Amino acid sequence: MILRKTITIALLVFVIAACNTEKAKEYNIDLNDGTTVVYNSKDEAAITINDWTEFNQINNTLNNLEEVDYVVPMERLESLNSAIINLANSVPSSLKTEEVLEDIADIQEEFTKLINEKYEPLDNVKQNIEELVEKFYDLREELNEIVEAYIAK
Repeated sequence: MILRKTITIALLVFVIAACNTEKAKEYNIDLNDGTTVVYNSKDEAAITINDWTEFNQINNTLNNLEEVDYVVPMERLESLNSAIINLANSVPSSLKTEEVLEDIADIQEEFTKLINEKYEPLDNVKQNIEELVEKFYDLREELNEIVEAYIAK
């Protein structure tokens, strides 16, 4: 009897949680400078910014890093070098805020550290990768806030 009640309560909680789950909304937003952003209300990592190839390349690579728990060849990370170098120069004007530029500088600093220490012990390299991913997450978060402000208008 107790088992049946426990199962019933668990199923009820599951059904209620499933019903209360807000669905993600995807937006195509045109910014003031003509840049189009594809934005997902439930997935900050899913942001795509048309005509900002460098950001999209880095975003895709680092998202894939998160999925494989940082087991990735350094060649893949090193291939981001030119994208990271050009990130600040290629930012669309509607997204070019002081905060975005600061986040980009942090990414460039962490990337340089990662590349310079790529022959260090694996734990150090993993830590540097985690720090790079965290700095890029900060940039994505800032970009999402800018896009959300456009949505709110």
